Amino acid sequence: MAKLDAKAFFRNRVTAWEKELTIQASSRLNSYPIVVEKDVRTNELVATVNFPEKSETLAKEIRQLVWLGFEKEIPRSVLAACEEAKQRYPFAIAIKTALRSYQSVRGLVAPSLEPLVLPQLLDVREIISEGFEVKLDTSKKVAKKRRIRWDSSSEELSSWVTRLSDSVTKLEERVEELSRMLGGAVITDATRENARELLAAT
Repeated sequence: MAKLDAKAFFRNRVTAWEKELTIQASSRLNSYPIVVEKDVRTNELVATVNFPEKSETLAKEIRQLVWLGFEKEIPRSVLAACEEAKQRYPFAIAIKTALRSYQSVRGLVAPSLEPLVLPQLLDVREIISEGFEVKLDTSKKVAKKRRIRWDSSSEELSSWVTRLSDSVTKLEERVEELSRMLGGAVITDATRENARELLAAT
């Protein structure tokens, strides 16, 4: 059995990291915190957090190597990317959680009942739109200077993530309220008459 060349293995691993980082830097990681992708299950476009899972894996591997004493052998570009991923990770998790909650509660609202949650829906969409380069047709508030990017300050990112989470929570609360008012039938179109009555009263 050939003797394991640890240095050669390490060099190959570093090369792979640098290649991966180059690809990320030229596309997503240094742009906006949200990206719109097609859901393979529903074939619909959905907003997802723009933070590749490989970034988290890379950061963990680098931390382990630093702990083992290989810090001097790791290129500065890789160490910098590791630190960058570490700083973005808490925001990415919060964004991911908020978007998942939004998609979940959004699926409970039948088309005929959307007018009853329209203010909350528009608020969530407005805030999401600040996280990637797009301006909604219904948008009257989002200005170019308010775009949130991964290189925005921690304060700006934190404020935006909080607003996103709060807006999704308000949407969830509104849907729960309607569910109680309509006898738990928010997920279907079976209560159109009740919905019309509610719409007339609002």
